[in-house]
Amino acid sequence: MEWKAKYCRLNQKNILAAIVGLMLLWIPTIQAEETEALLHWKNGDTLPGQLLESEPGEAGKIRWASPHFSDTLVIDANVLDAIVFPKQSAPATETFRVGTASGDIWMADLIGSDNNTFLFSSKQHGQFRVNRNMVYTFENREHANLLFDGSQLTAWKLPEQGKDEKAVLFPEEAQPSWHADRGGNPQTSTAKANIFYALDWPKRFEIDLELASTARPPSFVFALGKNLYETVRLETWVNELVVVQGTLFEPVLTIQPDRRDFRLRIAYHENAGDEKSGVLKVLDLNGNVLLKLEGVKPTVEAAGVYIFNRGQDLTVRRLRIYRQPTEVTNQQTDPSKPRIHMMNGALIPGKLFVEGNRSYVLGPDGTQHDIDLQQVDRIVQPSITLKPTTQPLALTYIYGAVLRGRVTHLNPDSVLLQTAFTDKPITCSLAGASVLKFESTTETQAPAEDYDKLFYESGSLSGRMLFGSKDTANLQWQLVGASEAASLANARGARVERSLKRVLKQKRFDIDAFPHLLHLKNGEVIPCQISAYDEKNVDFSSPFIRVQQMASEYIKGIEFFGGKTQTRTENRNPITITGGKDKHRVILEDGRVLNAVTRRAKDGSVEVIILSDKREEQPKWVKVEGNFAVNDAVALKRGVELIFDPLETRGRRLDAKLKRALTVPRFSRDNPPNYILVANNGDLKRGKLLGINKQTIQFDSKLRKLTVPIDRIARVVEVTNRDNQSSPTEKSVSDERKPLLPTTLTNTSSTDTFAKARGVGQNRQLTTGQAEVRVTLTDNPIFIFEPLEIKDGKLFGRSSIYGEVSVPVDSIQYLHFGERAKSFKSVFEEWVVRSAKEPAYGDDPENEVLPFKSDHGHDH
Repeated sequence: MEWKAKYCRLNQKNILAAIVGLMLLWIPTIQAEETEALLHWKNGDTLPGQLLESEPGEAGKIRWASPHFSDTLVIDANVLDAIVFPKQSAPATETFRVGTASGDIWMADLIGSDNNTFLFSSKQHGQFRVNRNMVYTFENREHANLLFDGSQLTAWKLPEQGKDEKAVLFPEEAQPSWHADRGGNPQTSTAKANIFYALDWPKRFEIDLELASTARPPSFVFALGKNLYETVRLETWVNELVVVQGTLFEPVLTIQPDRRDFRLRIAYHENAGDEKSGVLKVLDLNGNVLLKLEGVKPTVEAAGVYIFNRGQDLTVRRLRIYRQPTEVTNQQTDPSKPRIHMMNGALIPGKLFVEGNRSYVLGPDGTQHDIDLQQVDRIVQPSITLKPTTQPLALTYIYGAVLRGRVTHLNPDSVLLQTAFTDKPITCSLAGASVLKFESTTETQAPAEDYDKLFYESGSLSGRMLFGSKDTANLQWQLVGASEAASLANARGARVERSLKRVLKQKRFDIDAFPHLLHLKNGEVIPCQISAYDEKNVDFSSPFIRVQQMASEYIKGIEFFGGKTQTRTENRNPITITGGKDKHRVILEDGRVLNAVTRRAKDGSVEVIILSDKREEQPKWVKVEGNFAVNDAVALKRGVELIFDPLETRGRRLDAKLKRALTVPRFSRDNPPNYILVANNGDLKRGKLLGINKQTIQFDSKLRKLTVPIDRIARVVEVTNRDNQSSPTEKSVSDERKPLLPTTLTNTSSTDTFAKARGVGQNRQLTTGQAEVRVTLTDNPIFIFEPLEIKDGKLFGRSSIYGEVSVPVDSIQYLHFGERAKSFKSVFEEWVVRSAKEPAYGDDPENEVLPFKSDHGHDH
């Protein structure tokens, strides 16, 4: 029996994996094409938008336009991490890749030179002159003898996701350990991740290698084959870089703690007349020999390039493998002098010059040697050493160029950058730009928990929600690092969660005077005192609403608490549990336990997929980037924060008694009950609500009229089937008590009318143009209205249903804008009558509801 139980568990696991895999087919495997740049803060905040031209006197500031704000944002660069530009195809076409002693890299053509400088030309930077003593590397981007260029992840043969049945059914097994960084370089943050490219090694070859890490010195194994016991390999051992093959072992250099990359050249050639051994050289970028090792055996078994990550993260910035020509004999040159390497293997000592259409090398003895500039492989200047400088900004391009410096001017399509390698500022086009990185170490001033949070579809912002100031009365947001608050726009759905430290937790009204809750069909919840109800209208008084009558067609339910405190359920603090193999669990405060899947995309971001506990609901998906994508636990927590609105809770659960009460017998299908009456003891009665006064409720059930004291009733809920409901109209307020604001007025005129009618012409008035906003107070009250004015600590507005409304600003806990303001449902959304199933022959067709008892225990 034990094997059967084990088989069942395995089968259940496979079925679950298959369901997960099939559901993932719905999820887009590639995010929609990026069309907007993304501004990143050091605290993890992001904001889509567009870079604007800087203005005089705004040094160290970034001007930004975003669809989430109606004002231009001016932000201190010290709080920013980067601007990430939309992905675009802009390959470099220039001939040479040039690196400077200051650590900068660019692509350019060499169009001129003199004894002290080079003159370069680039479509990204125009023409600019660079001192010779600043050029650290100079190499041709194209090479006739190039065997393999592994600097781009696309060159490696990786398993493709979703291409086979196994990848669909078991997506966690298809997760790539390597992804492309913004420049397309292979990158991994997975310990023990490896990558391999099969390659038959020629008798003579040379490797240009650069490996980097962000947090500490790179820790890796670089081997010439997959069989590490047989092949020669370059690897890190604690604080040393060594070469190992079998019993051969030689140190290359000592690794300093602050080192973050290795840029080396590895050369190999067979010994003449001996195919079983050769000579391996490890050189620095200037050709200085760090190690010469004889007796190295060629790799035969599983030959190729193999890279293994031993550390936290590893990036292959450069990997180019060349076949060395065999017909050119090595020339004896002074390794301390500059020299030019040609693609045919020739080595010419001297300095390179370009004058018009002529290119030549000026030798140490003054002789000139004409050359074809296009055939230059690289220039070596041994006297130049790499000394990266700290700059406030770094601009990276998708093809690997990186320029650092100080910004002197910003435009939407270019940056004017003062660099360490040019005397004058250099223009940097943003065409092909990947990231504009800010290197400031300044930290934000306030801890994250002190901020309000603004959430939009794929990110969030920390800051302060402001309700008017000396100069403006708009609903505004004070961003971290912004010089001024900005008016919120209503163009896209967004939500604001205010810090609990700035929200008044005590009720701003007398619960004894307003003991009832009026639930509207659109999700609004209004504290009130019900005084009368009939089929057309409900009369009530509320501390927040001026009008005292509303059309009954808007009402979904009424709760009678009798002075008891009732709070809503919120998913404010979900629990995330990170499991193995990218499968996780999310526990919400409304009782839902959901499965989640994470998978790392090719660009390094993490896709978080939350699977619904209902078959008819599609999975929820979000893409997490940057610091939030460091591991599954952080990514999952961030994904849940973005996906789940605290107020989007599952409606009140339908227990067996309620389901039975909502089930309509066959004989009542043509005239189903439209209300459920719930007693304090949980008893239920279905029927028709006839009326309510201050003391009692009149209810008709099975043609019997009941009069029940209100203090014995918990709630009454309208349960008419949605398909039979007609949408409410604008005639929500009685003709006798219409609001002062006609619905046909524009924003400006309605504001003026409202102010004049209330005698507040001197007060600040809102100019939001936002239409309706969803305003949620602490505990239960929820309102949807158009904000119009702020006065005496209150936000005044107008509802299309009940007219004038005012709420205390210090009690506002949540705000929802755009479509999010209308996307919520009543907590009684699932309370809808449904038809009973057709009974089998002999079954009793009746489906009686549970008894509703009076004080004396008799059934009514």
